[in-house]
Amino acid sequence: MINLLEESPVNIAGVMFMSYPEKADKVAAELKQFPGAELHVKGENGSLVFTVEGLEGESNQAKRIINTITDMSNVSGVISSSLIFHHNDAGLPQHQGKKL
Repeated sequence: MINLLEESPVNIAGVMFMSYPEKADKVAAELKQFPGAELHVKGENGSLVFTVEGLEGESNQAKRIINTITDMSNVSGVISSSLIFHHNDAGLPQHQGKKL
């Protein structure tokens, strides 16, 4: 669980993957192996809702998230992927060296 008041910036994306329903369990297991990936919902129709988080200490979390989502989209059995949301709080005052 992310605390939005953390000292380091938070970078997280929500992604929905569609897979063939009969392959959803296998696809979900493979997608869970990616760094920062967490499964939240698996629908009966083969839909899989994941979050992909930037890893603490990474200098370019957004690029890694994009690359991870791209790699996840190429897993066998994934039909499509859709970015649902993206949050990056690096621009907040506490991450710019400003006092609140």
